[in-house]
Amino acid sequence: MSAQPAAAAPAAAAAPAPAAAAAPAAAPAGVMFIGKIPPTCKREDVNAFVAPAGAVKRIAIKKYRRVEHNLYAFVELEKADEVAKAVEMLNGKELGGAAVVVEVARRPFPRKRPFRKGKKAAAPAAAAGAAAAANAAPAATEEKKGGRPRRGRFQRRRRAPADAPLSKDVAYVGNLPYIVDEDGMKDIFEGCKFLEVRVVRRQRDNRSKGFGFVTFANEEDRAAAIKLADGSVVEGRKIHVSAARVRVEKPKAEEPAPASN
Repeated sequence: MSAQPAAAAPAAAAAPAPAAAAAPAAAPAGVMFIGKIPPTCKREDVNAFVAPAGAVKRIAIKKYRRVEHNLYAFVELEKADEVAKAVEMLNGKELGGAAVVVEVARRPFPRKRPFRKGKKAAAPAAAAGAAAAANAAPAATEEKKGGRPRRGRFQRRRRAPADAPLSKDVAYVGNLPYIVDEDGMKDIFEGCKFLEVRVVRRQRDNRSKGFGFVTFANEEDRAAAIKLADGSVVEGRKIHVSAARVRVEKPKAEEPAPASN
């Protein structure tokens, strides 16, 4: 490794001094975090739970994105020096019938997002130009090569109509919790004679859509499973099990024969 030169060249600009390392962010004063709160708890319940440890200034209750059956909260006390004592006093105690986790918050008290009004209406000339551009643009269902219509980007697949015939060996499972996968479906229908279970998922992130299908060997096995599982509570949600409907595909239009020369 070459040694650093003793003096810089006269023409070269002086190198800027290295920036000082940023100090670690201090924990917010007077704020504590409460996790694993049951969904039946309200703001008044959290206030009554914290009140013996100190005067409460404000409370913000949030929902977990993935764990839907639990809540969490940020609580700010009037006196910041009482947070450590409150954490020691309340951590592990029951709130709403469940033991909660209480610790010093690692981020500030969440602030309310400002209300954003919608954009103002465009000028008449701009609106006319946008309408002309929309008319000139090709339709979302423009035909591709081969004569088959192309679905729009956000166009959803049509569900089976209400008067569609019922399947003889497939059951529909609705209101399914999003955290339930194929193994969870097998646990729901444990003791039933099923052949296959399938949770319907989104294509972009493979997350559950909240429903699925179960295939049985015959109609009798499916009827017994519906009687057993319909109305049962799974992860706090009451599921619906019924006979699935068959999606009837419309017959394709016959392409005209090429004209002979």
